[in-house]
Amino acid sequence: MEIAMQNKIVENLKSFAIALVLALIIRTFLVQSFHIPSGSMIPTLLVGDFILVDKITYHLREPDRGDVVVFHFPLNEDVYYIKRIIGVPGDKVQVIDGKVYINGKPCKYEPGGTYSYTEKGSSYKGRLFYEFLPRKEGGEKKHLILKTGGRGDNTQVFVIPKDKYLMMGDNRNNSYDSRYWGFVDRSKIVGIARIIFFSWDGEKHLPRFNRIFKLIN
Repeated sequence: MEIAMQNKIVENLKSFAIALVLALIIRTFLVQSFHIPSGSMIPTLLVGDFILVDKITYHLREPDRGDVVVFHFPLNEDVYYIKRIIGVPGDKVQVIDGKVYINGKPCKYEPGGTYSYTEKGSSYKGRLFYEFLPRKEGGEKKHLILKTGGRGDNTQVFVIPKDKYLMMGDNRNNSYDSRYWGFVDRSKIVGIARIIFFSWDGEKHLPRFNRIFKLIN
């Protein structure tokens, strides 16, 4: 009986060790989960969203305009940020009156309605726009952005060096991004955000069931 019990404990420990190694491999090389703590990516991502980040895709292709990515924040690499890629190596990017210009050409915009939200006790209301970012291999990436004011609406021309990327939040007037602290190195990009696997509304203290398993555009 004692030997059988010892064998069972050993087998359980082996199973636990294998599961732990597999979890570490998955987290290191395949996917990683993150929690969204701020509203800088509203309306695409909300505070309380839990997302999965694909770490494989960028071994097969380079990051492109329009991708939503997680990266190590350049001013403190222990902190992860999530933003949308606006400019890739070789691009010249400028924001004029709230519109993005890439290599001298303005991106296309279409009205998308109104939007309001509350974050940390403050209320915000603004207008939604569909923004069309040109992809490197042709075509466009269509996604929503939110405009709530004029902060960051006019910038210098950013000339993006080799292996660097320019990031901006979809909540354009409430995002601390490349307009303020510069570029992100290719090696610091963790991966591309793919899916929301859970979402918690901190204001209502309830799950947002309509966001669970929602793909990230």
